[in-house]
Amino acid sequence: MSEAFFSNKKFTIIAIGNRNMGDDGIGIVLLESINAQLSDNIDVLFWENKDSLSIAAELLEIHNPIVIIDCADMGLSGGDYRWFTQSDCQLENHFELLSTHGFGFAEALALVEELGFSEDLYFFAVQPVHLDFNQPVSKQLQNRIPSLAYELLKQLKHL
Repeated sequence: MSEAFFSNKKFTIIAIGNRNMGDDGIGIVLLESINAQLSDNIDVLFWENKDSLSIAAELLEIHNPIVIIDCADMGLSGGDYRWFTQSDCQLENHFELLSTHGFGFAEALALVEELGFSEDLYFFAVQPVHLDFNQPVSKQLQNRIPSLAYELLKQLKHL
């Protein structure tokens, strides 16, 4: 998609990941690939290597719907993605099902929910192929970036 993506609705898109851990960086790379196409009323945040307390504090400062782009181990084929809402998943089981960050996002989300966080939360999660230290995003996921970007922009239109 070469044209700009415009939305009348204000929301925040957050990429989470670590570019130095293989496919864990796909959220960062994917958001970078579409950032220039996003309208000005969409806040774009890159949370690279953020700890859970920083994530919790920043989530509490956001007062509009949020889209999280991240790598997640969902038992799918590498490069497959899922779009889901917070109510569609069980992040408390993230150690086995969703998060590649270990202690991190799920705990931060649980904390902010206890503190009254109630914004709509959406996830665009991509199944990793490799999570290796000091490695870039795998070639398999790099090759999928155009199609993943297309699918992400298509989902954003429904917000």
